[in-house]
Amino acid sequence: MAAHIMIIDDDEATVRKLRPALVEEGFRIEHTVTGLNAIRSVLLEQPEVVILGLRDVEEDWQFCRRLLTFLDASLLLLLETDNELELVQGLELGADDCMRKPVLTLALIARVRALLRRSTSRPSWRERSYFVDQGLVIDLTRREVWLDDQPVALTPTEFKFLSCLAAHVGEVISHERLMLHVWGNECPGWRDAIKLYIHHLRQKLEPDPSQPQRIMTRRGRGYVFQRLAQGETERLTPRQIL
Repeated sequence: MAAHIMIIDDDEATVRKLRPALVEEGFRIEHTVTGLNAIRSVLLEQPEVVILGLRDVEEDWQFCRRLLTFLDASLLLLLETDNELELVQGLELGADDCMRKPVLTLALIARVRALLRRSTSRPSWRERSYFVDQGLVIDLTRREVWLDDQPVALTPTEFKFLSCLAAHVGEVISHERLMLHVWGNECPGWRDAIKLYIHHLRQKLEPDPSQPQRIMTRRGRGYVFQRLAQGETERLTPRQIL
């Protein structure tokens, strides 16, 4: 099977140069631009190597840091710089390799092949679990939540509620089931506590908490987590929920 390479670069000239050369070498290529959609694409498409083009601006470096928090693939940075320290900075951030633009196509292909040879030691994507949906990213392994490219601070209990609901998209989860998942057994005032935690989650995740779109109440039955995107959504695996 052809190795899967994703190019994340806003520079169309670089993409036009690299894409056909990589395809000719037998790689399967996808392209996207920087931003939350790129992170979503990486999580859903699971490339083996990501080629990331960066300008020498803080915004791009911030995106690189954000991407690395979710990335299990090998990362090759393409930098618009003549400064050796920028190359060092890229490697220290966690990139596997760095090259200056404009790149020599044959040299880039050789480096991609070298990264693929080393990638067998990386953790399998199957060891990680995500939920991705229209601006919302839940990383179950790292217990992190991002909304519209910004981190969301959740308490451990809030994260337990959210992960349980997101693991069963479209399924009504009863109050009793939530109680057992979060606390393990019945405790005084647990019904009111559930309402309070759902309120907190809506305040943090809903565009308008008074008109929730993701965490919906099913009166007398429980709560259901709805996805907003129309396409496929990566779901957390119930057996991995702690």
